[in-house]
Amino acid sequence: MVNNLIVHLILRFGPVFTRWGVDEKQLAIILKTKLLMDDRRPLTSFGNRQGKENKYSSWISLLLLAIMGGVLLFFLVLVNKPFVSYTIYFGAFMAMLCLTLIADFSVILLDGRDNFIILPRPVSDRTLSVARIMHIGISVSKQVVWLALPGFVYTAIAKGFIGALLFIVQACIATALCVLLVNLFYLVAMRFLSAQRFKDLVAYLQIVFSVLIFALYYTTPSILGSALVQQLNFYTSYWLWLMPSAWIAALQEVGAGDFSGFALTLTALAFLAPIIAFGLITNKFSKGFNRVLAGMGIESHSIREKEGLIKRQFSWCDRWSAILTKSPLESAGFKFVWRLTGRTREFKTKVYPSMAYVPVYFFFLFFIRNNGHEEMGFQERWQMALRQHTYLFIFYFSLFTLLTVFQFITQSEKYKAAWVYFVAPIRKPGLLMSGVLKAAFVKFYMPFVLIFTLLGMLFIGSSVLNDILLSAATGGIVAILICLFTVNGYPFSQPIKKSEGRFIANLLLIGLVGSIGFGHYLAVKYEWLVWLLAVLFTLVFWIMLRFFKKEKWEKVIFRD
Repeated sequence: MVNNLIVHLILRFGPVFTRWGVDEKQLAIILKTKLLMDDRRPLTSFGNRQGKENKYSSWISLLLLAIMGGVLLFFLVLVNKPFVSYTIYFGAFMAMLCLTLIADFSVILLDGRDNFIILPRPVSDRTLSVARIMHIGISVSKQVVWLALPGFVYTAIAKGFIGALLFIVQACIATALCVLLVNLFYLVAMRFLSAQRFKDLVAYLQIVFSVLIFALYYTTPSILGSALVQQLNFYTSYWLWLMPSAWIAALQEVGAGDFSGFALTLTALAFLAPIIAFGLITNKFSKGFNRVLAGMGIESHSIREKEGLIKRQFSWCDRWSAILTKSPLESAGFKFVWRLTGRTREFKTKVYPSMAYVPVYFFFLFFIRNNGHEEMGFQERWQMALRQHTYLFIFYFSLFTLLTVFQFITQSEKYKAAWVYFVAPIRKPGLLMSGVLKAAFVKFYMPFVLIFTLLGMLFIGSSVLNDILLSAATGGIVAILICLFTVNGYPFSQPIKKSEGRFIANLLLIGLVGSIGFGHYLAVKYEWLVWLLAVLFTLVFWIMLRFFKKEKWEKVIFRD
């Protein structure tokens, strides 16, 4: 009922769509069908990924959006200049919407089912392109109401009735601009990139946005409270004028009685930007959209590109496998995990952000957070970290990425292909899992060790080598324990699900890492003791690895 009402309101602008070359009847049918299908599919951002029905999932998603909207209020409350505060607020607001678009609605834009349902019909490029834009716009608008609700309430209290009405207009413009800009980016990328490269680009954008959100979460309060932001003059900061959020923020200035040419110009840009973006999409970049969509399900790499990719992967993978594995079965497990983790987009979007969180959190903890040292500069904070040996924190914090790696290394959308494990003559599964362990450890933890070694030698000196060796040996021991107590399947052999029943094991492992790290911190003043512990832990790791290879792995089962 609600969907039909929304479509009816959109079709009130039928003459406009007809002028753009869009078939009004086809647009109505496509929109009604897609919105009906949306009601039967959970969102990927907040709902479960198994597709199980949950009558409360929609309300939980909306509640989480309202909470996120409440977090955005920091931008309005902590910045003392309204023009700047609303510019930052709508900048963050639009970034959040774009993240939602990429995370939840890239599937809508690139829906492969249209290849079999709509493309065989006489539907024009413009009609299909506009239908997808409207479809995403409606879906996003449902979430925008809750995301913008805290800001609307605050504006209504602070600026009154006129300010509240203008805020609604601002939220509508921001939503329309986000939908159009993301669609414009997708359409441009699809014209110049192959289907496979475009899907990889979308996955990497999800990773980048996830890291940015994580970084902003920790750094925003400090940045907003800094003198740089509090003393920022909008009228002399020319770079702010190029931000779409600044154009949207100008509406509040006009509502407050500022009818200067500057404020009116920015307001006009706020209304013109969505129209220009919509015109570019329908007139320029939607041409050939059906043809590009039809090719999304076809592998578009040339044979030369495939051979080059395989050659590069074989180069690194085979070299490490030859060095670290001793049996064909162990080598098979190593190569399988190394290559598949580099090809599976879903695995990368879950694991790579956790790796990027390590330097972000370390930088925040020691160089952004005040800790009672507001007057200290960057150089002074670094010297204090060296004197107190607090840099050891990042050595052990990076170990927590192994928890994420082994949590998702067994999960896959195509888990039924794991039948090959159970028909192959694997008499010693411990050797196979040993290769899995070594591949995950080398590929996802050893880069941290290498970076720590290079930076440590550069800024600290050779005295850091025993610290790195001890933390690396601890990482090997922790990797074995994680694999033994939290992994219950062969690589990519389990359906995607939320981790259950592993809370106590993960908590104990985190406590173990913390205890060893604290002991390392206490022993760091005695170089000989650190060297002794490093050698001892390396020996323990070697012994545990030998027993690990003999593990029978009877707990692994095939999920049909």
